[in-house]
Amino acid sequence: MTNRRDGLERALNDAWYGSARWTYLFLPLLPFVAVFVGLKRIFRPRSKFAVLGAPVIVVGGLTAGGTGKTPTLIAIARYLSGRGFKVGVVSRGYGREPGQSALLIQSDHTAEKAGDEPLLIKRSVEKASVIVGNSRRDAATSLCREQGVSVILSDDGLQHYALPRDFEIAVLDAERGVGNGRLMPVGPLREPTSRLRSVDFVLERNGSDPMRSLTYRSRRLLSLNSSLYIEVEDALKEWRGKKVVAATGLGQPAQFFKTLHDLKIECETVSVADHSKLDLALIQREYEPDIIVVTAKDAVKLEHEPCDNVWVLEIEAILPDSLYSAIEQRLAQVAN
Repeated sequence: MTNRRDGLERALNDAWYGSARWTYLFLPLLPFVAVFVGLKRIFRPRSKFAVLGAPVIVVGGLTAGGTGKTPTLIAIARYLSGRGFKVGVVSRGYGREPGQSALLIQSDHTAEKAGDEPLLIKRSVEKASVIVGNSRRDAATSLCREQGVSVILSDDGLQHYALPRDFEIAVLDAERGVGNGRLMPVGPLREPTSRLRSVDFVLERNGSDPMRSLTYRSRRLLSLNSSLYIEVEDALKEWRGKKVVAATGLGQPAQFFKTLHDLKIECETVSVADHSKLDLALIQREYEPDIIVVTAKDAVKLEHEPCDNVWVLEIEAILPDSLYSAIEQRLAQVAN
């Protein structure tokens, strides 16, 4: 199951995080990229707290590819909603239909209309007001004026300096780190590693320091096309001897496959490019599986597909108390 985009993504990951070196052909471009990135930061807007009407928390990344930003944002949104905050979320809505204006997401929207990650966020935190738009600043302003939110979370956007922010979280993957340490396109970095010194909190997925480590907890498996669910322990018993295929369009599919391996779910694996829609019919035809397991991000793009053997692994991000404490301290500072 490969196409040009899948192949390019794999080739870039091999070069950025592995032993391939073909992207070093772009080394002459790095001085220009470094100047452009530096100027963006130098001339970023400077503003006081909550200048848009509510404090803004950015959950972003320094590297290209998946690091766990969206699960992290969902966990923070649930926490703040539980603390009585009216939460708003802004996102660019990558993958949605082009040319659309800003859109306030509803749970019954499609991934094509809303984007897969914004729709997943809305369905995971029903109380939150989620809006997508090309300008995160305009979207955040709309949430303050029209939805009356008391705190705004930005899904990605660490480098989107037009958006004022009161607290920055950079999410890294402990295993892949910063790859070859080079700026794009030679490496995976959106900004130099020195940028990490200016953020408020660095969160590491599967890191060794419990004070800043993000981990996942697997909860259960949900049927794609029904209200049925099964606990992982029961799935291990019922699926014994059956052919299981794990399929995903995550930015880092290895994380999903490792999770299933750690749960002792034996399976073959299929991956497509980040944000791509899985071709379930092709998987059924080529692998003839008894069971297909996908992520929640994949599932929002697969609604109403005629496949009764597809199950969604439900996970939640477990964040350190030190992060929640740091956020609370900043929100108290803004309030005062």
